Amino acid sequence: MAITIQSSPAPYSSMHDDLWYVSSSNLVNAAGVTAFKFVYDVYVNGAQVSRTKVYPSPSAEGSYGVFNASPMVRAFVTNYFEPSGSSILVASNDKIKVNSTIQVGEEYASGGGNLITYTNLASGALSSYNYYPPLFADILFVNSNTPLVLSDYYDNLLLENFTDDWITERDLDNITIEYGDNFYATYFKVTAGTYSAWIESVNESGAITDTASGNITFSGEMNLFNCQAGHINTFAGRTIITENTYGYNVYLKRGVAISRKLQFKQKCYPKYKQYNLHFLNRLGGWDTMKFALVNKRSTSVQRASYRRNDWQLTGNTMSNIDSYNKYNETTLNYAIQHKDMFHLISDWVSQQDYEWLAQLFASTIVYMEVQGAYFPVTISSTNYEYKLESSDKLFNFEIDIEVGKYITSQFR
Repeated sequence: MAITIQSSPAPYSSMHDDLWYVSSSNLVNAAGVTAFKFVYDVYVNGAQVSRTKVYPSPSAEGSYGVFNASPMVRAFVTNYFEPSGSSILVASNDKIKVNSTIQVGEEYASGGGNLITYTNLASGALSSYNYYPPLFADILFVNSNTPLVLSDYYDNLLLENFTDDWITERDLDNITIEYGDNFYATYFKVTAGTYSAWIESVNESGAITDTASGNITFSGEMNLFNCQAGHINTFAGRTIITENTYGYNVYLKRGVAISRKLQFKQKCYPKYKQYNLHFLNRLGGWDTMKFALVNKRSTSVQRASYRRNDWQLTGNTMSNIDSYNKYNETTLNYAIQHKDMFHLISDWVSQQDYEWLAQLFASTIVYMEVQGAYFPVTISSTNYEYKLESSDKLFNFEIDIEVGKYITSQFR
């Protein structure tokens, strides 16, 4: 009995891709061995969650046990949008990934005897992450006109290229925010060390007018920050951002290593009712997008009713009107459910942000913030057309959503 794991998923593999294990055994096709199968056991958080038995798959080099761990592993990912607290770090955990152990054994009969199962003859740890790779070079992440090789584009967009940095592909150099708005960004911490957060207030020319900093303690790899002015002031222990502040930068440091800067410019939107959408981006982080122009709400209802004759027996008389001079109902609505939709329009966006917003369009978890509460919404738009500044010039981002909270009128 000798099991060898020949190949396994690479570090930072996506749980939404196939996670292939290929194993070999010296007993495949051995004399006297019948009904041979590889046995794959998957453990998550120390508990066995599945056992799969597979027959050897022949190839030019031999016969191997091939197993895809992805369906079992990704069943344990959870919703980790859990902002809490009044400072800038509002959540810190490892919920962006699922840690598992894959144990490989074998089952066979020997010499005409009964089947015997041998487990955990080889094993390996697997950490798979809640992100998905791009099609190819959808996001122009480099500020250069020099074209890159397709494989270079693709490799630069995988999760491991965002370690110890903000996991987002939005344009970080030009983020507009309204004073008091919640704004979420996710930092992917991998390297051990002492981290500090830095805040810089800037004027219209970009000069730094004030600075605040302090150490940050992380509990995991997924670290959710709220860059709202109030949270920043709480972290700083004083008022560094006011309504009159032109803009501010937020970044993290570890020794001499510095993350990319989140560069905010404050803007007032007094004319229309605004909404912020907070969504899970393709890298497994949380992003915020503001819709500040003419946002329109509509409501559709689903009615359940039944029909009856308007003439009813009242005492010893048939009548179609009651003693209060109300005509009898012929259609009775006994259940009415309300469904609310919004058509949202953003301010002007850049080409990079428009391409990044395709991740909002395809996000599986989206919240609309209304008066500090987060309402789950579903993107009802079904077609996304990319735009180019060279041909489309200035453009807004528009999207249709359906609120996932339904209201019912009085039941009858």
